[in-house]
Amino acid sequence: MSNHALRIVPTLVLTGLALAMPGTASADVLIGCQNKTNGNVRVVADAALCRVSEIAISWNATGEQGPAGPAGPAGPAGPAGPEGPAGPAGPEGAVGPAGPAGPAGPAGPAGAGVKTVGGIVNADGAKNPVTPNGFTSVRLSPGVYQISFPPGTWTSFPVMTVSPFGINGAYGDAIVASAIGFGDGSAQFVVHMTISNSGGTLFDNGFMFTAVASQTPPG
Repeated sequence: MSNHALRIVPTLVLTGLALAMPGTASADVLIGCQNKTNGNVRVVADAALCRVSEIAISWNATGEQGPAGPAGPAGPAGPAGPEGPAGPAGPEGAVGPAGPAGPAGPAGPAGAGVKTVGGIVNADGAKNPVTPNGFTSVRLSPGVYQISFPPGTWTSFPVMTVSPFGINGAYGDAIVASAIGFGDGSAQFVVHMTISNSGGTLFDNGFMFTAVASQTPPG
């Protein structure tokens, strides 16, 4: 009876260990097999690799952190290392303030029976001083401008083209959002200035425009 009892006890102990410990080694836990006779331990990847003469054991791969030791003396400065590779380009910076408007370009030749009115509008909506008379301008909101022509300017509805100025390397797109002509020869155009490739983000930006219309009303 006593021999039979001795055979059962180790079996129960081994079963308890198998349930309490992980089956395979990991970065956090190591698995070992300990000889039942001499206590020798060998490290294995899986507890199933332990022999009949061994028992599976496990322990933490990293022990508890001990208290910090005193700071050592500063060592001598090492030699300068080689220059590292250039890092990636940083994100695009914010749009800077508008620069001064450039001088007005020369007016193109007018075709027969065609009237042309050109001008320069500053980023704040004011008409540039070098621009001749013949229109008024105003900034309605950020990036939104209105150009108005007085009565008697046109005998037919004009076509307007807009060319934005570049600001600190950022370029805008000009969109004529609305155009209205009146029977007294006046007209109004609303221009939107958007940052190029920004999905329509409005921003203040100076621009040059040219309005052209035939002086003979369509019959």
